[in-house]
Amino acid sequence: MLILTRRQGQLVRIEPDPRLDPSTPVGELFLDGPIEVLVTHISGSQVRLGILAHPSLVILRNELYDKGGRPDPDVVSESRQKSK
Repeated sequence: MLILTRRQGQLVRIEPDPRLDPSTPVGELFLDGPIEVLVTHISGSQVRLGILAHPSLVILRNELYDKGGRPDPDVVSESRQKSK
């Protein structure tokens, strides 16, 4: 489970890993069940979220995307290694 802290107006993006074969059926990404988002803590203007999703989905804070809306490949690689 990935734990992120967010403030009002901050985004979390969940999308297929850019290295995933585009012909992969969407159903394969949900074989283990749906994406689960758990509010683990609220403190003032911050909320801590626990997110559980298929390993072929990338979960990143919006600020880790480039101006073209693409995730930084180094960050995607690093996040996949941490989730193992």
